[in-house]
Amino acid sequence: MSNDNGKNPMPNDRGNDLVFTAFENLNLYGNYNCYNPGEASNNNHPNVNVFNVGHISVDRFNVNAPPFTPTRMIQPSASSSGSNSAKPFFSSQSFVSPGVVKDRNSLSELLNMMTCAERFTEFQKFLQRLDTYPTAERESHLSAIGSLLTKNNCTFLDLAANQYGSQALRTLFRRSPVLDHLLFRAVCMNFFSLMTNRCGRGLIIPAIRAVDKTRKEDLYRLTYNYALDLARLETGCLALNDVFQEIRGKYRDLIFECVVKNADWLSFDPYGTDVVQNFLTLQNPGATAAIAERLRGSFFTLAEERLGSYVVEKCLNSAFARDKVLEEFRGNDREWVRMANDKFGNFVAQCALKVMKEKQMTSMLQEFLEKLRPYFCKMKTGHGKNTLRVIQEEIEGWSD
Repeated sequence: MSNDNGKNPMPNDRGNDLVFTAFENLNLYGNYNCYNPGEASNNNHPNVNVFNVGHISVDRFNVNAPPFTPTRMIQPSASSSGSNSAKPFFSSQSFVSPGVVKDRNSLSELLNMMTCAERFTEFQKFLQRLDTYPTAERESHLSAIGSLLTKNNCTFLDLAANQYGSQALRTLFRRSPVLDHLLFRAVCMNFFSLMTNRCGRGLIIPAIRAVDKTRKEDLYRLTYNYALDLARLETGCLALNDVFQEIRGKYRDLIFECVVKNADWLSFDPYGTDVVQNFLTLQNPGATAAIAERLRGSFFTLAEERLGSYVVEKCLNSAFARDKVLEEFRGNDREWVRMANDKFGNFVAQCALKVMKEKQMTSMLQEFLEKLRPYFCKMKTGHGKNTLRVIQEEIEGWSD
């Protein structure tokens, strides 16, 4: 995560004394053994080991920082998906005004509990203790926690990108209306960044489920607005598929329509193809038929692409798209034979034959077999042998 030197605060008007007091009242300071060797201990609390979180500067807690400007979350690399994503945050040793120091110490303690694997259970116990407080007091503490975590945009994004931090944020939803409001607002402000982050995307569905119908539509609308951009990104397409399951009403129809209109190029996209495949399995008759119609003329080409072949198979297995695929296959004998012998196309040919058998399309099945019969000898070698084996072993009524 890049450091913007405090240029991206997330404004709120709530103080942090409550949460700082809560930490003290709950006796959370103790001797914890999950720090990096050689690091200095906290002079203010001798029994607490301090985590060095250099990427969070004191400037990020400056309440007078300029207005919010959207930033993009950096996707963690594959090599950092393990230990790095679970590393705790580290606090700066710089000193500013007493009020900011107190906020910084409170936030540093909170972030350490939320992002350190060894202290994560402690964070859960902290919330359990808060649940025993009188309602008004508990709400005040939870509101202060939300204020601390969402005061600054970069701090929230850093936390959401952390394996344990993201999990901790999810546990905070639906505990308090005020806390839900603060977290929901932070999620909306950082929607695209969260949706394209491996850990951050897990916050979207909890945010949807935590609010009323009117506010849900804010996230539905954002999903629709960014649908095509998300579909072309590795993590974005996964998040889009997951979040779409939660969407209801007009935005669900709009996203269906958007994917249908772009199904031709999405099907050939390395990640967009996953979105098209997912939509083909949702049993939406109109959308599925429309996708198949959009792909008309491309089924042979798709069948000979590794990822595209999955799209054609999904169409063959759908009652709302099957006829369009078979019609195209039926109209070009040469391409049908070539596909049956292709590295990827042979799997589509097998699928088509099995579907025709399963649906008892006897006359059509026989027609497709007759197109291949003159090439059976040649099909005994190469990729065609897979198609031939299916014919011999699974397609009834075939004979030499």
